[in-house]
Amino acid sequence: MPPRTTRVLALDIPLGILLGSLVLFATRAQLGMGEGGPQPGAAGPPWAGDRLPPLPVTVYAAVAVATAGVMAQRVWPRTAFALTAAAVTGFLATGRPFGPILLLFAVGLFSLAVTLPPRVWAPWSALILPVIAAGWSGPLSPWRADPATLRSAVGFLALTVLAMALGSLVRIRRENTRRDREEELRRSLYEERLRIAREVHDVVGHSLSVISMQAGVALHVLDRRPEQAAPSLEAIRRTSNEALAELRGTLAVFRDPDNGREPRATGPAASPAPLPGLERVGDLVATVTAAGRRARLQIHGDPSHPPAAVGHAAYRIVQEALTNAVRHADGADILVTLSHLPTHLVVEVADDGPARSAPVEGTGITGMRERARAVGGALRAGPRPGGGFEVRAELPLRGAGEGG
Repeated sequence: MPPRTTRVLALDIPLGILLGSLVLFATRAQLGMGEGGPQPGAAGPPWAGDRLPPLPVTVYAAVAVATAGVMAQRVWPRTAFALTAAAVTGFLATGRPFGPILLLFAVGLFSLAVTLPPRVWAPWSALILPVIAAGWSGPLSPWRADPATLRSAVGFLALTVLAMALGSLVRIRRENTRRDREEELRRSLYEERLRIAREVHDVVGHSLSVISMQAGVALHVLDRRPEQAAPSLEAIRRTSNEALAELRGTLAVFRDPDNGREPRATGPAASPAPLPGLERVGDLVATVTAAGRRARLQIHGDPSHPPAAVGHAAYRIVQEALTNAVRHADGADILVTLSHLPTHLVVEVADDGPARSAPVEGTGITGMRERARAVGGALRAGPRPGGGFEVRAELPLRGAGEGG
């Protein structure tokens, strides 16, 4: 038996025994009061056991079968409900009045509506009709056409409608909760894929731009001054190795996102690999400078230690902005400015290239804007009035979530 079935039965069997016992006691009280009344000479209240006549074996059997159906309702819903309905119908067909046993039928109908979709359980609700017919025209009780029987039948119908309505509401709520959970999971997976794609784009895009620029320099001097090609080739090797190491560290962080560090290795080379932050912005500028472009870094204010998420966002924004400047502003000077304000970190990357029209936002600018928004900041990217292009991001130092 599957573990889930065992757990369900372990809960439903005790509840079914309790419910069946209560129904049996109430049925005995109802039948005892209606068939001959309390035993003469017996002491105690009318519902006391020694004042009520014994129940027929058929009553015990009907209640037991109906209770068994309730116990198995969540495991075998249709078979169990049919069993409960058959027991209740048999009970009423022997001339017994509408009574507490109908509660077992209502519980079974409620469980059916919770467990199965409406298109499946709705046809099974037709079993209400034979139950009413049996209670209305039992062979042993021709008096059942009286107003009391009519009221009991109407009450039974109301009970079944209430059971179906409550069961449907519970199922709808569970379905909505499940859909919300699945939608949240899909959203989380999408955001995680987007985050990985953004990290890989920034790492690979910047490195490939530097490598392409260094390769162009090497090709230019290879024939006439081959000795000057060596620094460019060395820069290509160094940049590619750094890109591979950073890419490994970035992917490792996604496998262990709790502390923003790469999972530790088991050998002596084990070392943490924190996500890059403000302390490595100077390396980005130096890499561009080593590739033959004029780039400078200016820092204003008192350098602080911003939240890791803010520092990493600033690093990636500078990295992507430098990549775009190298690609689209050939020969232009590049200025990177970090302004440490009391409440914000302002990041500016500007070049003095020729005037350009406002670009159509692609993956790069969109990724920078998303990084700024992720830490509660804002980013603007566009042409400068006097020529060139500027990226400006304002990142709050307080209230930014930690993470990569």
